[in-house]
Amino acid sequence: MDTAQRYWMLELIAFWEGQINTKPLMAALGLTRQSVSHLLTQYQHEFPNALTYDTTRKAYQVTDDFVPYYIDQTVDEYFAWLNFGRIPTFSQEPTQRTQYRIDPLPRFVSPQVMRPLLKAVKDHAAVDCEYLSVASSDPQGRLLYPHSFVKTANRWHVRAYCALRDQYLDFVLSRFQSVAYDGDPAVQTQEQDVLWTTQVPLILSPDPRLTDKQKNVLENDYGMTNGQLHITTRAALVKYTLDDLQIKTKMLEANPQAQQLVCVNYTDIKQWLYD
Repeated sequence: MDTAQRYWMLELIAFWEGQINTKPLMAALGLTRQSVSHLLTQYQHEFPNALTYDTTRKAYQVTDDFVPYYIDQTVDEYFAWLNFGRIPTFSQEPTQRTQYRIDPLPRFVSPQVMRPLLKAVKDHAAVDCEYLSVASSDPQGRLLYPHSFVKTANRWHVRAYCALRDQYLDFVLSRFQSVAYDGDPAVQTQEQDVLWTTQVPLILSPDPRLTDKQKNVLENDYGMTNGQLHITTRAALVKYTLDDLQIKTKMLEANPQAQQLVCVNYTDIKQWLYD
């Protein structure tokens, strides 16, 4: 791993978690404490106003002057590393691209929102927040106990127990107006979230209005067996999964080529859908 990748790792953790010390860098980079300490010193020399050491927390805190140079500052980048260990390369040589991907428009997620949420998930604790929902014109104060982050289509959610509503709900990260770490230990945890722990099978097949040749194309596209595709998801994610696959449940598209797939076991899974 070159210096640019090490700086990228340093910035990624510092930006999203608000602080950095030797321990997470040692684990992430596979370096000794001495090597990591040298890395931090080297980074501070090149970017002198980015970090300041907090003797109480025994960690470097990001300052108001901290401007990341190596990361792209998207939450997708952070979770790609956290969940899959993805680290970019910083090649100086121009390369000819042979692969392209159309990325969805990113939803802005503030690090000031993510830092207390990440800490609360790790500590199994609460956050105080102001959240702006589609149904409300003004932000509403809530006490949340978050347990998981979910990416659906082009936006991130946090799954949390809401003390105000007395139930588990999904909250779009870009709609938080403010979040503060509360620290109250969670009693309602991921294990008590029935919709989260319940596994739901989905059976998909080509739209029956398609011709046999068209059905064969889709069966091949999705690797279906006997004309069906079986997938399993969490009850809380059934609606999101169908939406991501562009599968309508209330009404069919007028054009079967636009619909393409249908849910065969709709009767079994409709209890997990919401209006």
